[in-house]
Amino acid sequence: MCYNKFMGENNMNYTLKFNSSNMMNIKYNEISNGLYEEKKSKFYSYIFEITSRLEAIEKINKVKEDNKSARHIVYIYSIKETHGINICFSDDGEPQGTGTKAIYETLQKSNITNICIVIVRYFGGILLGAGPLSRAYLKSYKEAEKMCIAVPIYNFIDHSFRIAYSKFNKITSILKDYIYREEVIIINKEFKDIITLNLRIREDIYIKMLNKI
Repeated sequence: MCYNKFMGENNMNYTLKFNSSNMMNIKYNEISNGLYEEKKSKFYSYIFEITSRLEAIEKINKVKEDNKSARHIVYIYSIKETHGINICFSDDGEPQGTGTKAIYETLQKSNITNICIVIVRYFGGILLGAGPLSRAYLKSYKEAEKMCIAVPIYNFIDHSFRIAYSKFNKITSILKDYIYREEVIIINKEFKDIITLNLRIREDIYIKMLNKI
């Protein structure tokens, strides 16, 4: 199931990045993973950073392909798009509201998006009940999340500068700190009769940077 959540103009969204000194056994190029066990059922969680629905589907299908004997494979992914946040999820046959609901609420509370979470459940032979089952899925996600840090997602504006060769060193010196802080990305440089710098500038510092240059 998928739906679109309206995104207010002043909402800051975040995504997750790996932030731990602990080494992990990476299986699917995920940014983090975790394991939670409850009454012999094992819940393996995988968090992926994504930029499109297609990318999310590819990650989900890869996990499914490698875990065909699992009882359930639930997932939820969230993508920031032009007009809002697109959210898709599946509880894969688990009782309604027990697979991804608590995870969804956690993501919404923290404004986390551009990630895909896949949780593989290997049944241990003991039924858990709705409450314990929902908590087990959430705790599995939390096991992976605790090795991550939330980082802001910024919008960028493309801008071209035409500068004289005599000013090139001065301009690149100004840009150096912005580039180091990942506030500016140099797309390309063109050296002809005049130099053209094609940049991608973080929206929140766009005017400030233009005034400085």
